[in-house]
Amino acid sequence: MSSLQIWSIVIILCQTIISVIISWWTLDCRFSPNSSELHEITLMKLLYLYDPEACGRIHFYNVTIVNNYDVHSTIIWPIKNKVASSFRSKIRLWLSVHVIWLLLSVVNLTHGRRPCGFYAVVLPFTGTGITSLMIDLIYTGIFLNDIKVTSTEIAILLYISEPGALKWINKPFPWKYLQQRDEDTSWISLFFAYISCRGIVQWFINFWLIKDNYIDGLAAYRKLHIN
Repeated sequence: MSSLQIWSIVIILCQTIISVIISWWTLDCRFSPNSSELHEITLMKLLYLYDPEACGRIHFYNVTIVNNYDVHSTIIWPIKNKVASSFRSKIRLWLSVHVIWLLLSVVNLTHGRRPCGFYAVVLPFTGTGITSLMIDLIYTGIFLNDIKVTSTEIAILLYISEPGALKWINKPFPWKYLQQRDEDTSWISLFFAYISCRGIVQWFINFWLIKDNYIDGLAAYRKLHIN
């Protein structure tokens, strides 16, 4: 038992708890849009966090623009959202990897320095950790790629509006003026990319944690077999 293994468990446990909370809130539809919140937050939820099909409830979103002192408004409601559905799948994978990695970190503490521990524990622990790092990078790339299609309010609505997915009140509405609005919402995808790479710093901490545990486990394995 070493301080490295103990600190590894603590670090992975904290991340697993966070992933459990985020996953629970997402999969249990706790991120449902609310009319009292900022519309940017509602857009974030509509884009990634709330799948109306999975949650079994639709939510309405008001789109309002002012053009030459004329106020135009319409109500939009998504009935399905492939982007949010895909995010739910990503969350499940993210949570599963965290739980497996946490369990292996505990086993690494108790059995990692036994004769068969390197192949039975250290290598699976390392492999799961590397998988976690790769998933982080892949998710980060996906969200960074989304920036170009989520840069404005109308871009987000178009992005989630596959055929038959988005409904709105059928009345005259100056959509062309909505497309000209310069309000930047690309920060939403950028924020999710930042979270996916664990704020960058934590990603590198995980990298060194995996590397140090592998080197430590390999050294212990060689020492056992030399003796």
